[in-house]
Amino acid sequence: MYGFTRGLDGFARAFGFILRNRMGWMFLAPVLLWALFALGLFQTGNWLVDAVQAWSENYLGLDVPSTGREGWPGFWDDLKAVVNGTRDVLVWLVLKLAIFWLVSVVGKYVVLALLSPLLAHASERAEEILTGVITPFHVARWLREVLRGMAMALRNGSVELLITIAAWAITFFLPLLSPITALVLWGVSCWFYGFSMFDYVHERRGLGLRASVRAARDRGGMVLANGLLFNLLMKVPVLGMITAPLLGAVGAVLASVGSARRTLPTGQA
Repeated sequence: MYGFTRGLDGFARAFGFILRNRMGWMFLAPVLLWALFALGLFQTGNWLVDAVQAWSENYLGLDVPSTGREGWPGFWDDLKAVVNGTRDVLVWLVLKLAIFWLVSVVGKYVVLALLSPLLAHASERAEEILTGVITPFHVARWLREVLRGMAMALRNGSVELLITIAAWAITFFLPLLSPITALVLWGVSCWFYGFSMFDYVHERRGLGLRASVRAARDRGGMVLANGLLFNLLMKVPVLGMITAPLLGAVGAVLASVGSARRTLPTGQA
């Protein structure tokens, strides 16, 4: 229970810590990334909708005469026009929902991967401020942290996507499990977000992937609490994607350093 409260406390204190230590400029990168991401998503979504609507019109569309007709032929022409319009609306709605779902599951991990250079620096800088130990900058080590952060974000996103597909496939045949499935998937999402944030700390400790997984399990309460607040904040449009990654990375450091100090004998913290 202590680990969980430490994780909540670290995340909650991260914003004030960032501002007090002149790290607020780091929020500019997520703002720029979000603008580019939103623009790309908007353009891609419009292109995809137009392409699918054109395909459906060619292969699924019903021919409607250009000139109006009277009686039953006119009635059927009007009905076919309504069917064509309904088809276009359904195609638009389904594609928009599909894009939203894809972004909600995968898009956040893509953002985490692209922000990996910033998050690695923010995590390291926060630890330097807390411990007073300055880590000399080495390009090779920094690139290693960045590449690992990107790989970890993409790995976690892929695993979560597979778990999500498998869970909903099971739920399709057992609909009564829907509430349990939703709760489990929420917990899985929180865990992977928290794990991604704590892995920056684990990497600086020289832990490999398997050792990082074990370390995350050992401090599971902290990891889950960090991911829980991260996940909740990411539900806030725009603001979540801008603030949650930095708060998660710095919050993981605040929780980790605070936990390490608590376990030291008096006088060694």
